[in-house]
Amino acid sequence: MSENEKYETSNEIIKIMNDPQPFPRKVPDYMRGKGGLWYWTGAILMFAFLYEAVTGLILLFAYIPSAAYSSTEYFLNSTPYGMIILTTHLYGAYVMIAVLYLHLLRNLFVGAYKKPRQNQWFLGVLLLLMTIGVGFFGYSMSGDVLSINATGVGKGIAADVPYMGDYLKRIFFGNGTTTSLFQRMLGWHVVLVVLIGVLFALHFFLAEYNTIMPKRSEANYTAPAVDKESSAYKAWFPYNMLYMVQIALYTFALILIIPSFLAALPNSDVPMLFSPFPQVAANAPFGGPFYPPWFLLFVYKAMDFDLPLNPLWMTVVFGGIPVLYVFFLPWIDRNKSLSILDRPITVSLSVVGTVYLILMSVWGGVAAGQPISAAIVAAFFLGIGIPVFIVVWLAIWSIKNDKVNLSEPGKSYLLLALTGIFAFATGSFIIPSIESGASIYTIPLIFFASITAYLVFMDFIIIRPKGVELTLFNDDRKFRPFTYTIISAILVFAAVAILTIISFLDPTNVAQESGYGLGLGLLLFISGTLIKIYRTTEYAE
Repeated sequence: MSENEKYETSNEIIKIMNDPQPFPRKVPDYMRGKGGLWYWTGAILMFAFLYEAVTGLILLFAYIPSAAYSSTEYFLNSTPYGMIILTTHLYGAYVMIAVLYLHLLRNLFVGAYKKPRQNQWFLGVLLLLMTIGVGFFGYSMSGDVLSINATGVGKGIAADVPYMGDYLKRIFFGNGTTTSLFQRMLGWHVVLVVLIGVLFALHFFLAEYNTIMPKRSEANYTAPAVDKESSAYKAWFPYNMLYMVQIALYTFALILIIPSFLAALPNSDVPMLFSPFPQVAANAPFGGPFYPPWFLLFVYKAMDFDLPLNPLWMTVVFGGIPVLYVFFLPWIDRNKSLSILDRPITVSLSVVGTVYLILMSVWGGVAAGQPISAAIVAAFFLGIGIPVFIVVWLAIWSIKNDKVNLSEPGKSYLLLALTGIFAFATGSFIIPSIESGASIYTIPLIFFASITAYLVFMDFIIIRPKGVELTLFNDDRKFRPFTYTIISAILVFAAVAILTIISFLDPTNVAQESGYGLGLGLLLFISGTLIKIYRTTEYAE
């Protein structure tokens, strides 16, 4: 950091202390309109974190480090509503991590890491790392065979740190006994949760102080982009408050519905990687692949690469270097423009990194533990990275030089990335399907080919040659008030019916608890939808 940057940072701290800002801020109407949810990914994270804190406190009273697996199983099978609390706590963490990735990528593509939000960006990257860490320790606390394997990999990485490997291994994983291992897991899990809470509060404070990231067009696509409150902005209450309640209800509904639905399915129908339940005990026979948590699949897959690197350096190369690049991006990309067209290298590298993250995670899921030769590793990274970089860079060049019509820049790049991913997946199933004719290859081939064709079609709609006009969609249609009344009545009737059904379910029966969780999630979803209807009819939002 240069002397000028140090001065700017200290000057910012003094300015924050001496120049209090309104809290909470009013926001423009477009943040609550169509597509406005992208501005509220941080709010989704906040609600998911609150859910995790509450359910985590409940689990804390029941967890016994000296009997990790048995206490987890007892809570799951014998405690009233234990299955709902345990499985939704797991999936609440999953939702947090998935939304954190989306939050970071969205801010990366719109340039929200530039002035005056550099410090917010640094805190956001630290929060991502801490959330992954707390997810790893929480995942490993169940004491099942997968958690023991995951901690074994973690021990190997810590032990490879020069000079202090054994010391770090004892700090994070105990003195070698099972009890000390789970005591450390629990301790670090709690410590990281507290740190996340503190950093999130600071991150939220900076977000309010620096204002929301407005539409880039309103800032002339130039940093610093600061929202300037106008008299047209509506009051925080009831407009923003109702919208945030709606988001909270939808977030809690998502956290409840997904694991409850998976819990209701036969165990054989749920992929082990996404099962909401612990697997068998560590000392029991186990024939399945040793999966890590899904959000670490890409790092664990790197351990299978036949390269002259130990687990520590594999983690550094395939996990640490990308994180460092993202962390220091405000200093690497000093361009004041917020337009994607003026940041071709940054955007192209970001798309390549996103594609690698997804494909390596999928690779780790379908081929866990299978060694990969150095030649295949090179072919994977060069054969995918270089073409994707060139395609994205050429797309940016074509748009900037007015060769094609671009109606929605953000959506176009997301579609291009998804098109590449699904096209790659389609190609990987063609040869096995032709050679074997087995449905295990043919069905995914048809599925991925259909999605790829749809994405190509959407690419053409959004990115098309100049002069080609398409009028396929009409967004002017709106429901009449009477229609909203009918929809609301149906939703209320459904809510009463669901509430009646789940009131008769046994809270200690795992099968019936899954129905209870589904019902509760649907009630929250219906409540959020009723608020949305109320906002639409009363406030025209």
